[in-house]
Amino acid sequence: MSGSFAENLNKGVTKFSSNIIVKTIAAGMARLLPVTMIGSLATLLISFPFEPWTEFITNTGLINIFSVGSQMTNDIISIYLVVVLAYDMSRLIKSNQINSILVAIVSFFVVTPMTPALVGESTINVFTTTYLGSRGMFVGIVISLLATYLFYIISEKGLKIKMPSAVPPAISASFEALIPAVGTVTLFVILNVLVGMTQWVDVHTMIYALLQAPLEGLGGSIWTMVFLALLGEFFWFFGIHGSNVTSAVNNTLFMPSAIENASNVASGLPATKVVNSYFLEAFKGPRHTVLSVMLFFLPKSKRLKAIGKVAVVPGMFGISEPMKFGIPMVLNPVLLVPMSLAPVVSLLIAYFAIKIGFMRIVSIAVPWTMPPILSGFLVAGWQGAVVQIIQMFAIFTLYIPFFKYLDRRYVSEEELQENTVKGK
Repeated sequence: MSGSFAENLNKGVTKFSSNIIVKTIAAGMARLLPVTMIGSLATLLISFPFEPWTEFITNTGLINIFSVGSQMTNDIISIYLVVVLAYDMSRLIKSNQINSILVAIVSFFVVTPMTPALVGESTINVFTTTYLGSRGMFVGIVISLLATYLFYIISEKGLKIKMPSAVPPAISASFEALIPAVGTVTLFVILNVLVGMTQWVDVHTMIYALLQAPLEGLGGSIWTMVFLALLGEFFWFFGIHGSNVTSAVNNTLFMPSAIENASNVASGLPATKVVNSYFLEAFKGPRHTVLSVMLFFLPKSKRLKAIGKVAVVPGMFGISEPMKFGIPMVLNPVLLVPMSLAPVVSLLIAYFAIKIGFMRIVSIAVPWTMPPILSGFLVAGWQGAVVQIIQMFAIFTLYIPFFKYLDRRYVSEEELQENTVKGK
């Protein structure tokens, strides 16, 4: 690879990663982890594959208590998404954060349709989880970004009420935000009215038809996921943190399906979305674990042995930086093929296991640092653990010829260096 190509690629990726929208989505989605983990824990407790446990929580009514954990997280995930995205965008553009969050939430509810519901003898309008859960995530992304930016622009244009210096700062800030907040929300009220005159009736339906449905088709494809996984490792070859670059795209495409699966399972319904972000995190492959163990036990090269001692423990938890920069894997053409193909092979193995009915669809999130086998068991029972063991053998087979070649080359270099030092 030419230096100019690497430099141009690095510039392009850096420009993409530094885009305000990409940075906001990547950071905001990461902040959702506590919420999604609570929902996943609730789903795990409800769907744990052990019949005596299932009977116990059903007979004691604990299942209803655990269901609250999913209902208050997965079923209203769009609200939390609006909050974190508004927070991160306002932080990045240096706008008032609390006011930005409030305006974004109000704007989201303005465009979210309410449904008549009979309560006792009265009919009231309510927000349903249809629009607050996974289906509302795309709307949440669009509205929170737009509302936050509009609030910032109107504020920056000087359209705000200036209070005397004697007024307390908190009160003064509230009055200064009044015109920008009203202006922003008014724009979304107008948008909602205008869309109501079209065939779509409401903003959620419009965005679903124009944006979410096409993206769901793209996000539901294993080949899209495989391509992004391959792309992430390709970036790593040039020293670019691939996961950071692709995380915003991955979460936008695959997170709604994961939330939908979790909500369904917690409600006693089957998970239907095979390709989702929880599947990606759990079955992208134990490649770092396998390579770190290979480095610890197999090399004859002193250099690789030393790296193995440092890398084996982090590798067990999916941390690859000691290997990426120690071997190095970065700008090392010998390891480009196995490094790029390991997640691809792993994902295809797991996908095939689900499609043939061996492993259930993933509906539970685990931290990416969860060691393999354990993570597979938690998200998909013993079948998930077996699939990860198969992935390990596949990754080992993929790496071993390249690993042996690199080991021999390093041994030759070390012997040549020793002979040079001895004057031979």
